[in-house]
Amino acid sequence: MTLTLIRGGQAEAAADTTNGAIGAHQVRQEAIRRLRQAGYTQQHMRRLVTGISIPKPLEYYKMQVDFVAERLAALDPVPEDFASDIYWPAP
Repeated sequence: MTLTLIRGGQAEAAADTTNGAIGAHQVRQEAIRRLRQAGYTQQHMRRLVTGISIPKPLEYYKMQVDFVAERLAALDPVPEDFASDIYWPAP
């Protein structure tokens, strides 16, 4: 059984603390953190409310982050230093 934790209107599976292995969930959380830090979430909400498009460099950055997250999550095993800047694009 998977428990779901709702935080800020987004549902996400609770992290499994019984195993120290890094999984796709942690990689996706890092991608979300990086997108928030770059201001993508705010721009996305602005687009939804006002219809003003997201700046192209920010859209391109999101595409890069999504690609890296997908590739890192597909690795077996996921590198322990997956949150290191060497894997992720610069904003």
